[in-house]
Amino acid sequence: MGRKARGRRDLPHPKPVEKIQLSGENFGRRAVLALVLLVCGVSALVYTFVNLFAPQKGWQTIAANSSAGPTCADELVFLYDVGGGGQSPSVEGREVTALYSDACRKLFQLFHTMESFEGVVNLREINLHPNETLTVDAALYRAFEQVERSGDRTIYLGPVYARYQDLFYCQDDSQLMDFDPWLSEAVRQEYGAAAAYARDPEAVSVSLLGNNQVCLRVSDEYLSYARREGIERFLDFGWLKNAFVVDYLAELLTEKGYTNGSISSYDGFSRNLDSRGLSYALNVYDYVDGTVYQAGVMEYQGPISIVSLRGYAASEADRLRIYELRNGERRTAYLSPVDGRCRNAVDDLACYSRTAGCGEIALRAAPIYVADTLDVPALEALSGGGIESIRCENRVIHGTDPGLALSGLYEKDGVRYTVSVN
Repeated sequence: MGRKARGRRDLPHPKPVEKIQLSGENFGRRAVLALVLLVCGVSALVYTFVNLFAPQKGWQTIAANSSAGPTCADELVFLYDVGGGGQSPSVEGREVTALYSDACRKLFQLFHTMESFEGVVNLREINLHPNETLTVDAALYRAFEQVERSGDRTIYLGPVYARYQDLFYCQDDSQLMDFDPWLSEAVRQEYGAAAAYARDPEAVSVSLLGNNQVCLRVSDEYLSYARREGIERFLDFGWLKNAFVVDYLAELLTEKGYTNGSISSYDGFSRNLDSRGLSYALNVYDYVDGTVYQAGVMEYQGPISIVSLRGYAASEADRLRIYELRNGERRTAYLSPVDGRCRNAVDDLACYSRTAGCGEIALRAAPIYVADTLDVPALEALSGGGIESIRCENRVIHGTDPGLALSGLYEKDGVRYTVSVN
């Protein structure tokens, strides 16, 4: 980086070759000199190779090793200040990359709902073995524990996600009828029936038996229905998945002492690990009449978990979870256990905490955000549990954090944003 290749005119011109007769008495000395020069030349090549391909000091985007096989890293951005704590950049870079790569491969397999992997008890295996006791990885067990504590039933919308996710691959509105309950009465009834089972703990639930043992309990009635409908997926973390992925990675890296960085997912889950007092920023957006405004910038320092919920596509990657119809309506991945239909009460909502992880934040914010209208008192009540929020309404940035620090408020062409801290 920052190196400039020289053109051919910049290269030194070689001198003409002279033929020199070697005398026998100088041959041994010259042979030793040639060997020394050879060793020096090889050392220079090794030094150049190592410095060219070894991780450089400073902020880097850490990528998972391709040799690790399929991973979840393509949905993440991991920024790390290599060598920022005084360690050797080459050593730290290799260690962080290896740790990150292995963890991303593991998480890819654990949360997979359509593929099995040798020696791995993942979501697919659990779905295929209802009413059987299985031993899962601790990462998956902890995710189930958080879901159980929250009382949220989103993960039991597996049958709906199995169909609904194909909606995001549609190329035209005419293809939506097979997947969209807002357009098709038949699909609405199908999703509604599955959601009714999802809401009922007697019909389906994950029992946590300790020692990382779980049992997906499914009632006889639901099993009969599943067989008739060809359902094989009872569990699916859906839009919540990357909250637990980011949490696991953040906790693993922190445990191993690699804290000079941050991890974010394309769908809005972020963990800052850095405790060095550096300043970071979160852009606060507002979507108004098809236009995205950067209303302001939230400044913060230290470890923090951020969940940014968004009901519109802000990047090409969002096309995998948001579809916009020709009439401007949007379909998102935020499915409600009430009836299996997508909802988002507002277009933008950011929640953050210094004590809770992304999984806990997402689970507690889910019933507030995945709704027809925003329950403002319920949102403000989250602040009492250490979860703050930021949202925009009528050009006002509403925050619940008394220590909220905002800068760069948008003011242009007659549009001006102000701040209100409740």
